[in-house]
Amino acid sequence: MNYHFCSGFAGRIGESMRQRAMLGYSVEDYTTRLANFDRFCVSNFPGATTLTQDIAFAWCNDAQGNAGAKRAVIIRGFGRYLLSVGEDAYILPSLFFPTKKPTLPYICSDSELKNFFGATDRVPSDSRHPLLEYTIPTVFRLQYACGLRPQEVRQLRRVDVNSSNSTIYIADGKHYKERRLAVDELVMDMCSNYDRIADSVVPGRTYFFQSPRGGAYTGNWLSDNFSKCWAKSGNGDKRSNCVPYCLRHRYATETLMRWLEEGRDIDAWIPYLSAYMGHASFSATYYYTHLLPERIGRMDYMRTNNIIPEAIDYEDDD
Repeated sequence: MNYHFCSGFAGRIGESMRQRAMLGYSVEDYTTRLANFDRFCVSNFPGATTLTQDIAFAWCNDAQGNAGAKRAVIIRGFGRYLLSVGEDAYILPSLFFPTKKPTLPYICSDSELKNFFGATDRVPSDSRHPLLEYTIPTVFRLQYACGLRPQEVRQLRRVDVNSSNSTIYIADGKHYKERRLAVDELVMDMCSNYDRIADSVVPGRTYFFQSPRGGAYTGNWLSDNFSKCWAKSGNGDKRSNCVPYCLRHRYATETLMRWLEEGRDIDAWIPYLSAYMGHASFSATYYYTHLLPERIGRMDYMRTNNIIPEAIDYEDDD
């Protein structure tokens, strides 16, 4: 995203983003929110060059819904950066907004998945977006087939998809856990077919799923198109909170169920699923056993200590 910052914080915002990029962090959503902060300062605090409590509170309280908590994280990080370079800055308390308790994730049923993917296949062509009818069914099938996080499938580069050995390289995973995934032959064929079509329309693209603007798609784009397809799937509106991350949840629970049906030792195989999904700890993978049928809950490994849910990393942009 190219944005020309105009407020009194313009220079420091640019410096903080360059530092963030050098440290290996993603800057896309960070840039979007700081661009919002920049516009807010231009309109409400013109000429201000010191991050004060009034400015931080005003920007956070100007948000709608849960966006205020996300702004709090951004402005707290920006304030810490300003202090690190010798500037005076107010640091928003870490508990300015209470942490939202994660809700139990929903696992899509077989029929819901079938209906959803059927809806993705009916996405019409769009003259403003010549690849849309191919991108939508491919991006969601790939996310589901590999259990990817939404940001991982969005930020996938063309060079990360290796059809010669049927692997996908995740270079910018959560917790900086890079990993290379073995991919089913049918899934790789799907990716290769999409790549050929996309290359004929946008030769030399960087991202595997590249937006018309030339960069990776945003979290909002992915969520909006998921919602549109879900709405057209015939699954009803009882699942108003169904989001792209649900495909990852379904992948994890489906894998565990298949292993159980095959008679595998779940304790021995959990580390493989944990590594494949890029979890920071085995406990995050064990959590999915809570979402399986009751007979799973009676198994010995459910007595493992410190079984906690993975932090839900939904991508609701400001």
